[in-house]
Amino acid sequence: MISITKIFKFDAAHYLPNYDGCCKNLHGHSFRLEIEIIGSIQKEGSKQGMIYDFSDLKNLVNEHIIDKMDHKLLNDIFPNPTAENMLEYITTYLMGVMDNNLILTRVRLWETDTSYAEWKNKNI
Repeated sequence: MISITKIFKFDAAHYLPNYDGCCKNLHGHSFRLEIEIIGSIQKEGSKQGMIYDFSDLKNLVNEHIIDKMDHKLLNDIFPNPTAENMLEYITTYLMGVMDNNLILTRVRLWETDTSYAEWKNKNI
């Protein structure tokens, strides 16, 4: 199988209301989001030889995820905006709007340069 991955970046603020450490205070992150998909290579048409056009993937993720979170207070979207809760939302949402011939295989949300949460499709 061949996969493609697109990387996105966005900045947002949050606080963890139930946390017992410094992250209970309002602070910001420069998030990095990696989306990996697999699918069949298109045999004809203007996108022949591609699983999915990188531009189309960019537009899909920007419209449904990045535009809703970039430069926002994430607590307005999530009651408890941990990386894990955000990742679960992103994954579920994308699976609902992606083309049926594509399979979401991995989503990785980096909160810092050294910390990320990751979802992997266990059905592959």
